[in-house]
Amino acid sequence: MPMLRLENGVLRADVLPESGGGLLRFDLLRANEVVPVFRPAQLDEALHEPKALACYPLVPWSNRIGGGRFIFEGRTIEVPLTRDDETYPLHGHGWLMPWHQVAKGETFVELAAMVDHGAPFRYLALQRYTLAGNTLQMSLTVRNEGAPLPFGLGVHPFFPRTPDVRLQAHATGMWKAAPDHLPTVLQAPPPHADFRKPRQLEPGHTIDHSFEGWDGAADIVWPSRRLSVRVSATTSRYVLYTPVQYDFFCFEPVDHTINAHNLPGQPQDHGLTILGTGQSLQRSYQFTVTSI
Repeated sequence: MPMLRLENGVLRADVLPESGGGLLRFDLLRANEVVPVFRPAQLDEALHEPKALACYPLVPWSNRIGGGRFIFEGRTIEVPLTRDDETYPLHGHGWLMPWHQVAKGETFVELAAMVDHGAPFRYLALQRYTLAGNTLQMSLTVRNEGAPLPFGLGVHPFFPRTPDVRLQAHATGMWKAAPDHLPTVLQAPPPHADFRKPRQLEPGHTIDHSFEGWDGAADIVWPSRRLSVRVSATTSRYVLYTPVQYDFFCFEPVDHTINAHNLPGQPQDHGLTILGTGQSLQRSYQFTVTSI
């Protein structure tokens, strides 16, 4: 059976170790109904296409590395494409490979993956999902097994997009983006992307940008579904993706800017962490669900 189910009477999460260690679905159990918190996926599709998952890990980087290369300590580091259908290396390797189960209980599971084919990166990645009351707790750890390099982490959940969904997520800045989605200039968020106060996703605008200065907490509310989610993470950035042609949107807690490897300054200036051989980086994420 490729699926592992976690359940605590309040929440249910279905994990697919062999498909990026991602989530097939994450639901609230309310009275006699199962209410999707993340956009639910179909098993057959998710086993072949990780983009169909409800959520997947981002390791050892989030989003795109422009040009498939970056300069680190005076050397040009080449990064091969992670998918043939993408222009740039996208989202690292973890979401594209099988993970194996390390430990499992009714309300938690630990997964691991050793990446030795992801040149120039070589690392051990660990994930843990835990259901605690009305909160899904996720942790993601990477341990560098190769030469010193910049590393970053994040998670990529998909949320149902309804006409009345509202988002509140403080940010001090948003990176403008070129047509290839790489960031260009950091500016104050424009009105349609300013979520310091709760606001609906405007139907005429697709947002696909990296945000800075996040305080680590965000609220998503669906009045028509009587549901809200508090997202919290040990990061100060997020990526927001709101494609107008689809019935989902993505709020991705991440610790670094899109293309942080190539932005002016040092990788650390944009959230990446330099890990020497044997050093580790961990981030945690919580999704607290409430009926309203």
